[in-house]
Amino acid sequence: MYATGSSADTPAAAGAYGGHSDGYARRTIVGRDGGSTHQEVAIVELEPGGHVDRHLHAFEEGAYLLEGALTITVAGADESLAPDDYWFVEKGIAHALRNEAASPARWLEVLAPQPGAALEDTVFGRSGTDPGSVELPLGRGHFELASLPEPSGGIGLAGFGGGNVGGASLEILLGPDAGTSQFNLMVVQYVPGGLIKLHDHAFEEGFFFLTGEIEAQLEGSTHTLRAGDYCWSGVGSAHALVNRSAEPVRWLETQVPQPPRRHQARFFGDWQQLVAG
Repeated sequence: MYATGSSADTPAAAGAYGGHSDGYARRTIVGRDGGSTHQEVAIVELEPGGHVDRHLHAFEEGAYLLEGALTITVAGADESLAPDDYWFVEKGIAHALRNEAASPARWLEVLAPQPGAALEDTVFGRSGTDPGSVELPLGRGHFELASLPEPSGGIGLAGFGGGNVGGASLEILLGPDAGTSQFNLMVVQYVPGGLIKLHDHAFEEGFFFLTGEIEAQLEGSTHTLRAGDYCWSGVGSAHALVNRSAEPVRWLETQVPQPPRRHQARFFGDWQQLVAG
């Protein structure tokens, strides 16, 4: 199962934050309604002067600020966030948000495990877990494009060469090393000609495209995706990506649950060669 779409065409709703926020809009691009069973990914907007009241979750929360400025309050302390900052809030840790800037704030947010359909798992006005008893109640960092590693070894598009991935760079922003146990959030970039061959996983992936253009093969259907678009690939869903444009393409990617240490992907070409003997 897979899904694609444009974040601009996704309806905005306050959801669980209705009545507990002002100037808040949430566009869910990956979630239960789209077929996901493990995660929710949303593009969130907070207008100037807007706020979200103090609340806590029964799941881990990660986010990446796309534009604007944001203040998050955790354990009585304020943290100021700027574009390309990312952060992680541990399960059960109370936090609040506000936008004191003159322009809207916009961020990508990933929640995992997926919020429950019948359980109230975002709660307002509660003290939650004592931050002093948690090793890392709030984690944060800043992404710099220059920090991406050099692209992996190139593979010519004609015949795809002998490897499965080429022209790709990635940086894991939030994962086990940053304290998350349920998800990975990463930045991925493909140079022109960059690709990953047809494969599947034992976990879900979500993609939100920031710049450039990608050709995505999803269960035999081909889609061209650009900045502001998204796609989601479910467990066991076959997919491949190729940058056929003249410019790099970059996106934010989620993986839920976190991939195993070995055998993270099954590449169809390798498997077919193996079974053919």
